[in-house]
Amino acid sequence: MKDYELYIFDFDNTMFDTSIGLAAILNNAFPPVGLQYDESMFQDLVGMTMEQIFDRFVGDESKREIFYEKFREVVHSDAYLKGAPFPDTKETFEELMRRGKHIAIASGKFRFKILKLMEVHGMAHLIPEVVIGYHDTERHKPDPDPILKAMSYFDLPEETIIYVGDSPHDALAARNAGVDSVIVNRHNGLTPDGIECTWEISSLKELLV
Repeated sequence: MKDYELYIFDFDNTMFDTSIGLAAILNNAFPPVGLQYDESMFQDLVGMTMEQIFDRFVGDESKREIFYEKFREVVHSDAYLKGAPFPDTKETFEELMRRGKHIAIASGKFRFKILKLMEVHGMAHLIPEVVIGYHDTERHKPDPDPILKAMSYFDLPEETIIYVGDSPHDALAARNAGVDSVIVNRHNGLTPDGIECTWEISSLKELLV
């Protein structure tokens, strides 16, 4: 794989397995609007904002308020702390930092959740220079704004930057931002096959090759 100077990471299902937290949120938010959450839905939902999930799966404006209320009930609880880093995340971050590479995170997840999860799982020393979360941009992936905002903190050519994610939204956002993309497909049934990207890997450690 090509060597880059700036590695910008997605969070959910890229760095951390947060499927349990998402299930908790949607098991609370879906029933009041007449839906049921199923694990097979995860790959279509991961990385989506609350608004994007509502627009795609509900769409009935009369149900928006109750959906948001029930969604936020769990978002602001400790359910998200059940997420855990994939085994390759810590090792990859440590090695990239050792090599002097720049690291950032650009995610649709709330920034306080990203920071808390990394701290709880012994990764406080690996929190990168820049963390872009849900409230840091008005528009979200597949719009390029989260990636572009992360890039704005570094004076680096586009060809030296790569975005690391796991979903079609991630690859499209990277393309819209004018940078390469790598999709990590852990073959856990949560990442769709055949995503158009620059590189596809099965472990973050492949970034180090």
